[in-house]
Amino acid sequence: MKLGKIEKWFINREKHSKKVIEKAEGLLNLIDIKSGQNYLEIGCGSGAVARYVSKKYKLNVTGTDIDKDQILLARRDSTHIKNITFLEADATNLPFKDKSFDIVLSVNVLHHISNWMDALKEINRVLRSNGYFILEDLFFPEWTEKIGKILARRAYGITTINSMDLFIATNNYSILHSRVIKSLMWNNLRAIYKKR
Repeated sequence: MKLGKIEKWFINREKHSKKVIEKAEGLLNLIDIKSGQNYLEIGCGSGAVARYVSKKYKLNVTGTDIDKDQILLARRDSTHIKNITFLEADATNLPFKDKSFDIVLSVNVLHHISNWMDALKEINRVLRSNGYFILEDLFFPEWTEKIGKILARRAYGITTINSMDLFIATNNYSILHSRVIKSLMWNNLRAIYKKR
């Protein structure tokens, strides 16, 4: 799902970019990163996190977003960086070969994808064995899932942490880090999974 003008204005602000970089950095610090690894960011937006990661960790960075305008913005601000590429791509149908990436990052993107399970399957497909899937996103408590699906009318990915846990267990990942911050209407999950 593409974001509206107000959402784009919000996420493209420097203050928001810094906050997302801090979240990503907090999780990236918990894994073993080697220079030259292939890194994919799902829903890269204006590319702030991708640029940061490419410079700090010297990774081969690919950022994808379904929104052409966001990709154009990311490319415009990254022309001076050699180890970075931005592609307009749907997370449910990624244009990469199987097992192409060592690290896949998704920060607050899955809840914008109505068929979020297809996006997870694609992430699983492009991630190498012993690769890391780093996730931060909103998940609904069990009691609000049905209400959310009715109100969202398939515009958002409405799921629960139990559904995410089932996907992780079924697809042979180990959980390296998991933290849930609960609220009345949704839960925020920050997690690092390692593919076996």
